[in-house]
Amino acid sequence: MSDDAGAPGHAGQQLPLEVPERIIELSRPGVIWLGGEAVTLEYSGGEKAVARLTGDFDESATFQNVVAAGFGSVPAPFPRPTVGTLTVGGRNQKEVRGAIDRWYRREARNRIGRCLEVESERLDLHASKVTIRDQKTRWGSCSTSGTLSFNWRLVIGPHHALRYVVIHELIHIRHHNHSKAFWADLTAALPDWRESAKWLRANEGRLTRYKPRLK
Repeated sequence: MSDDAGAPGHAGQQLPLEVPERIIELSRPGVIWLGGEAVTLEYSGGEKAVARLTGDFDESATFQNVVAAGFGSVPAPFPRPTVGTLTVGGRNQKEVRGAIDRWYRREARNRIGRCLEVESERLDLHASKVTIRDQKTRWGSCSTSGTLSFNWRLVIGPHHALRYVVIHELIHIRHHNHSKAFWADLTAALPDWRESAKWLRANEGRLTRYKPRLK
């Protein structure tokens, strides 16, 4: 991927850290992936092409605030489904896949939006507009007018990778380049950004090609 957070190999961006991360088996049938976790995929038997997530969630983990010296409040990871199921309907595979795709985009708008809200307040950097897309060459981008665009596929992987891209693009509101000042501000806002950038670089091909395997 090119540009912005989608190019962790950009000149001047060193990625020396190893990231112990659970393996995401994207080829595994009968599940979808959300926040780096497998969620069971079930068919409702209905003809209406809609998808709905149900399950037990640890809501207490949602954006709990902890104090980070010098950087204000930092959000905790999103709640992970301990028992989660995505129930989907449709008359054929095309409709089922369409329902899953629409659900992913809604979930991305929700999760990215919530992360963006918290980080915007923490960093005092605010987008003029936010769009969710399916870019083939980048994870996110920032226009000169302050419009931020994010790839919905970020919600497939772990939350730390999504959060890194959100913060990366917010810093671009202040610096429309990858200057030394940009990297300094990014490091101040997210000291361990290299770990998330490395994870995205290692998994970008798998994520951009990902299509849920139906049973």
